[in-house]
Formats: sequence, structure tokens, C-alpha cells
Amino acid sequence: MIFLTGGTGMLGAHLLLDLTRSGAKVRSLKRKNSDLEMVEKIFSWYAENSKELFQKIEWVEGDLLDPLSLKDAMRNADYVIHAAAKVSFLPSDSMVMMHENSEGTANLIDTAIALKIKRFCHVSSIAALGDHDAELPVTEEFSWKNDRQRSAYSESKFQAEMEVWRGIEEGLECVIVNPSVILGPGKWSTGSPRLFQTVANGMKFYSNGSTGFVDVRDVAHAIIALLQSENWNTIKNRRYVLSAENLPYRELFDRIAMILNKPKPAIRANRILLKLGWRVSKLASIFTGKEPALTRDTARSAGKVSLYDGSKITRTLDFAYTPINTTIQDIGKIFLEDYE
Repeated sequence: MIFLTGGTGMLGAHLLLDLTRSGAKVRSLKRKNSDLEMVEKIFSWYAENSKELFQKIEWVEGDLLDPLSLKDAMRNADYVIHAAAKVSFLPSDSMVMMHENSEGTANLIDTAIALKIKRFCHVSSIAALGDHDAELPVTEEFSWKNDRQRSAYSESKFQAEMEVWRGIEEGLECVIVNPSVILGPGKWSTGSPRLFQTVANGMKFYSNGSTGFVDVRDVAHAIIALLQSENWNTIKNRRYVLSAENLPYRELFDRIAMILNKPKPAIRANRILLKLGWRVSKLASIFTGKEPALTRDTARSAGKVSLYDGSKITRTLDFAYTPINTTIQDIGKIFLEDYE
């Protein structure tokens, strides 16, 4: 029995798809009012028998901030995948996000130890590794650097990961994965799928920044392969950066525009323009009531050059990354079909 948190998210849905396809018995945590429509839709994009696969999921209601609900939900589970996390770059969400990501992970770790869970996989983020100079690619050996310019999301993922390392010290057997920006199809108005909607609507600006990217299918495959590895004793209690390629944002947007047959962004947003942009976006949100399209944290990230090395897992498992160009083509095809 594999217990999963975050099953209603983009990565969680792909994990559920792979697990049900493999015949694994899977139970997924959800809140009382969680919408499962997106999970069903993601299943339909990949599998002809999507409804049959979806019915194999055992959904249980609970909350990471409610330890009693977790104990009931995780009973009789052998493995746990913790893929749930609140992601926001809005200053108003900072305190709630810190609490949910850190306290929720602590509760899950404590429950896993109490129930003697055999294997645990924590889905962290490259954000938990902190900011580093762009001269060398960030690897698993890099440690957190305290920085006043870090985002609240980065801090929350670091604190959550510290709870996992605490659990390892207390006897929990675990692996940690730190994905870079995960690209995949999902709800087109949020997360990385929003990039495709933004380009489709006519994206005019690009920035000089760059970062690492990885296919959502690769992240799901890597997690399951690590968790089910016959060499568990040699891979456990370690972290693995998951990143296929480092790309400038401009190159990513150009590739998306080409697939969607849209104009490429042509105006470079320098540091001054980015600073102006997030302030204007914040002001506009006051009048519209909508979330700002650009925040201070996302503007800072857009102008920063970051490099990541995800090769460790290729040396650990029989694993190869999907080329990001293939990823973009596959997502673009789904996007166009879905919008039509």
C-alpha cells in the first residue's frame, strides 16, 4: 500500500497515474472539498482506460495539520510519498505557507514513525537548497545559505526538509527529491502550465534569467523508482536533485511560442523594468481584486541566473531524462487540443 499526499496537484496526479497503471495499491489524501476533476482530466490525456484507472484510487479525507486524521488515513500503509505543499509568492500567504508546509510535514513524519512506515519519499524543491552563485551548478552537496532575499516559499521548503532530516535521525528511512521547475500539463491558469496560457495570450516580455527544468513524468518516474528500488539500503537517507536541463527563460518562451504558433516575446525586461513591473502589478491587483501577475519574488527570480545538476540519479538508477524540447512539444499538443 502506497499512501500519497498532494494527489490533486499536477505532480500528484501523474504519480497516481503511474501507480495505478503499474497495479500498485494506492491511497491518496484529500481535503473534504478537494476538486478531483483535474486529476481525471490528466488521466484522460494519457490513458484510454482513464476512468478504470481513476476508480482504483482509494481517496481518504484528512488534513496535514490534523495528526489524528493522518493516523487514520495512513493505517496499513507501507510506503509514503509526500508531494503536498502550498506554493505561493504572495506576501499575504507567507505565514500560512510557512505553517502549512513545515507543520504539515512534521505531522506526517511523526505519524510515519509511529506507524513504522517502511519507506518514505519527500518531494522537496531546488528552492530548499537556497540561492547560490551561478558559476557552478547546484548539486545535492550544496547547503542552505541564509539570504535576506530568499522567498517565503524557499524558506518553507527548507524548514519542511529539516523536519524530514529530523525524522531520519529518529529512524525513518527516507529519500528526498529536489525537482527544479516541473513542466507538465494541468490547470492552465496556475503553476508552470500557466506559462503555456500566457504565451498563447500573447507574451511580449522576456527576462535575462535562467533556471533548471524537468518533465513532470520524469519526476513521477524517479520518485517511484527510488521508492521501489531493490537497492534501497544504498540509496536511502539521501537527496536527489531532479533537473533535466538549464535554460534561459527567453529560450523556454521561444520554444513554447513556436509550438503554439504564436509570436515570440520580443521585449527584454531588464532589472529596472522588472522592479517597476511587480509594483504596477501589485497596484493593479488592489483595483481588480485578482492576484498580481508579477510579485517581488517572481520578478527577482526572473532576472536571476541559476544552474542545477540533476545527474546523480542517472548514476544511481537506470534513469534518463526526457529532453525539454520533447516535453514542450508534448505539453503544447495537449494544450492546443484541450483549448480547441
